[in-house]
Amino acid sequence: MINDPFINIQEIEIELSNMRQIAEKLEIQFPLLSQKIAYIFTKIKECKTITEANDYFDILDKIQEELSCLLYKYEIGMPSRLARFVHDFDNFEEAKKHYFPKIKSGDYSF
Repeated sequence: MINDPFINIQEIEIELSNMRQIAEKLEIQFPLLSQKIAYIFTKIKECKTITEANDYFDILDKIQEELSCLLYKYEIGMPSRLARFVHDFDNFEEAKKHYFPKIKSGDYSF
């Protein structure tokens, strides 16, 4: 047995278990979030104008901001579909104007 005050196997096991639980939760949450984003895109597609779609874009902006933090700041891996969304909507106001007509026409889908 190692006698080192900086190496505590029980603490290491607890930390690793916590990390695994977080990873398992992310594995469940990412697909659910993808479904919500896809649904929001369908709602945007139903809107006649970008102004009418603003509330939906506000939700997407919040999602993009948090996913961006996970992806870039914490370097958390995520499904490519979500990473593409984060990248495409990085400059959200410009992206919203650019992608609204593409979402409406079906040229951009999630």
